[in-house]
Amino acid sequence: MITCACGARFEVDDTLAGQEVLCPDCQQPLKAPAVDRPPQLTSGWALASVVLALVGAFTVFGSLAAVLLGVIALISISRNRRQVSGTGFAVFGICLGVLFTGLTLFALNTADVFGLETWLRERTLSKQVDTSGPLEVVVGVKGFAITRPTEKWGQVRGNQSEDPAVAYLQKNLALLLMQVTHHAFVDVRTIPAGAGGTFDQCQTEILAEFENTLKHGNFEDDDDEFRQVNHARLVASRQLGMKDGAEGRELELDIRCARQSWRFLIRLYRRGNGPFYVVRAYTPKRNVGRIQDELQTALDSFRLLPR
Repeated sequence: MITCACGARFEVDDTLAGQEVLCPDCQQPLKAPAVDRPPQLTSGWALASVVLALVGAFTVFGSLAAVLLGVIALISISRNRRQVSGTGFAVFGICLGVLFTGLTLFALNTADVFGLETWLRERTLSKQVDTSGPLEVVVGVKGFAITRPTEKWGQVRGNQSEDPAVAYLQKNLALLLMQVTHHAFVDVRTIPAGAGGTFDQCQTEILAEFENTLKHGNFEDDDDEFRQVNHARLVASRQLGMKDGAEGRELELDIRCARQSWRFLIRLYRRGNGPFYVVRAYTPKRNVGRIQDELQTALDSFRLLPR
């Protein structure tokens, strides 16, 4: 309320506070009094958005939550402009959240480009692998020996890795070797005499085993990522010459599991009517060029022990 010297009393809008207005009766200029307003508070949602974007960077969940809080902050500020501020913080939190979400998803899908996949694998799996001792590993109770291609290869304790991509394919092994850095494996298992039939029957059984495992399970969890698999594809099959008195056959397969394409080289050996020895060397296809020679060396070193 303003009172003019002429005695007129009138009200002015708050938007004119502190400005000159004219008296409606005498037209004399008067200064409208300033309005006492409570100080604006910075939106807690906006501040939380920025903090969560920074703290939760590269976690996907944290960065997406930051975007959501930023949006909530903008809505809150628009509804309470006189009491709440912080639009800049909200926009900054949203931009950071979107940026970190995009970078995280890109890094997860191209992890090996940045070495993240290798780093994580070395951190989680290296303790399982024993690289000590002689390069040749002799498994006398099963009647075979095989040589580790380099000292970077080691025997996996318990012959069962915890690698989620292929752990379900590594059941009932007599030996499992691993090269952690290049994500490569060589394993050996035996099929008892009489259970494998002929070489053709054994090959068919191995292919069927892949199909069954990949399609239906033996999964230890319900992670859909590891159920997204295609059937195994036989690339080549050829007979091998006699070795240590045993006939041999080599198979080359491509399979897809855990969103990766894998190359499997498999050799079958049998001496007379004895058990089949199934020797497998495998790695993701993108690594084949770097590790193929070592896989081949391991396969060629396999030998049956004298009876």
